[in-house]
Amino acid sequence: MNPLLSVRGLGISIGPANPVDSVSFDVNASEMLGIVGESGSGKSLTLRALLQLLPPHARTTGTATWQGRDLLAMPADDIRRVRGREVAVIYQEPMTALDPVLTIGLQITESLNVHLGLRGAAARVRAVQLLDRVGIPDAKRRLDNYPHEFSGGMRQRAMIAIALAAEPKLLLADEPTTALDVTIQDQILKLLLQLKEDLHMSVILVTHDLGIVAGTCDRVAVMYAGRIMESGPVYSVFRAPAHAYTLGLMRSVPNPAHARQLLSGISGTPPEPSHMPPGCRFAPRCGFATPQCSEAPPPLRECGPAHQTACIHADRIRQSVRVTA
Repeated sequence: MNPLLSVRGLGISIGPANPVDSVSFDVNASEMLGIVGESGSGKSLTLRALLQLLPPHARTTGTATWQGRDLLAMPADDIRRVRGREVAVIYQEPMTALDPVLTIGLQITESLNVHLGLRGAAARVRAVQLLDRVGIPDAKRRLDNYPHEFSGGMRQRAMIAIALAAEPKLLLADEPTTALDVTIQDQILKLLLQLKEDLHMSVILVTHDLGIVAGTCDRVAVMYAGRIMESGPVYSVFRAPAHAYTLGLMRSVPNPAHARQLLSGISGTPPEPSHMPPGCRFAPRCGFATPQCSEAPPPLRECGPAHQTACIHADRIRQSVRVTA
């Protein structure tokens, strides 16, 4: 079966910097793909590049094939028809993504007008249905509220309602639970999962939280310094990580089975996008690195069923996991 979205060799350059380099991944129908990594790893830039939402001075290379069309090469008028209608976005901070001087209802009906041609009473009825669907109580009355009259969780629900207005086939969720307390985070994630099932929609979920990925996603891609270090089914990657960066992220998360366990952080800091190290970009921070790691960037290679890693020491890493388990 052909993937719904196929990204190959995506690169982003901004002046002398290359914050995203040779990124490739697929998204299948009705699937949730998690993209995880530290801040600055290129996750959000990757999402924005797919819909040509990067600043004018940014340059992209590669392809992003969506239903037989390359999103990266589409003319401006064509990509505008795709945004919101076929592929929608939820941004990580709804207070800045929503227009503060327009009511929530107007912002939803604007999308319905542009993408579905709904106007007037018909658009308003549909907007009420959308707010109700994402769990906002008294939806008809709240339609005339402004963003500042909503709580953080309700603003994020309103953002989801806007994104779902035209019932897209792919939703790009850029850290949708940032700055929300854990109770609201859980509600938003459960809502996304339910909508994914109800609408047979695919989702790319960008986050830095491994727990969110483990609880919601079908597959995961681990990004570091603009490259994918490891990818595969969530169960396979988390059960048997085959890259030192993935292992480092997992060991930095508290394990409820081992109370008072000392966490093991990743030493050092990520490289500057304009001064990437040769070879493996994680090598300067990696406890498994050898001189060979700095010779050339390791390509993604198979290390299990649908499981890939960009590490030449995958066997050593997996052995260390078995020894310490």
